[in-house]
Amino acid sequence: MSDTPLSDVMAEHAETKSPESYERFLRLFRAATIGIVAVGELAPDANGRVIADGNLGAGRTSHGDGKSRLLAFADPEAALRNFGPRFNAGVPGEVLLRMAATDPESEGVLVNSATQEISLVISKSTAQSLLTPPTAEAPGRRPWWKRR
Repeated sequence: MSDTPLSDVMAEHAETKSPESYERFLRLFRAATIGIVAVGELAPDANGRVIADGNLGAGRTSHGDGKSRLLAFADPEAALRNFGPRFNAGVPGEVLLRMAATDPESEGVLVNSATQEISLVISKSTAQSLLTPPTAEAPGRRPWWKRR
């Protein structure tokens, strides 16, 4: 995993708008812990850790176009220092992508930077494509190891 904060990559993409910077943002997002507004029942387990009851979800927001998206905060520790407690849980980016890809009421994820007033959108279709494993072989082509 990179030591580069996700918010720095968001700022880079906001400046360059390049496909490469967006791809880098997506790679880091998947591997990072992302802040969310958790909705649902939380309870302490036997060890005193707070756990979900199996119905935990992420809060939503609309962004400019009015479409509902899961609300996310990059770099939770920096976000807490810079903007205060705007979220109450952290989840792996991969998990949040899976939530966005399968949530029928969501059009993706709105990710807020922890250092600047920058937000980036990950569309539902992008979330779905990131979770779909690449095909191993081209259609109509037989792998070299299969007999004809």
